[in-house]
Amino acid sequence: MKPTLTPPPCACCGQTAELVPKLTRFRRGERVLPVEGYLWRCAHGCADPDTGDAPYEFSTPALMAWEEARAAEAWLERFGEPMPPSKRAQQVAARRTVRVPVLLTRDEAARLDELRGDRPQFLRQLLSPPSRRVG
Repeated sequence: MKPTLTPPPCACCGQTAELVPKLTRFRRGERVLPVEGYLWRCAHGCADPDTGDAPYEFSTPALMAWEEARAAEAWLERFGEPMPPSKRAQQVAARRTVRVPVLLTRDEAARLDELRGDRPQFLRQLLSPPSRRVG
């Protein structure tokens, strides 16, 4: 079942992106559930601004939410129980549930790369209370 979402524009060229299928595996303990998901792809062949690979493929919060809901339905159908929460999320003191898509200019991304090691961890450290900050 394909999602019925409004196609977003490509961040590089501004043209409408198209949906392309991809396979995502949801793992909970020893059980793995493959689910057909989707990515947005630039229909005009733009290169990924981070890697230079073409075509540029990306996701959006709406598409991620659709895929997670589909995975929950498929898990219930296959295993006869609700999908357990991810163990990765339980390892963190406060569970992270908010996804934030951020588009940066090439200069901003280069500056961020100068300052960080692991980009997501670096950003989380900036947002942590002062007593938990590293560095």
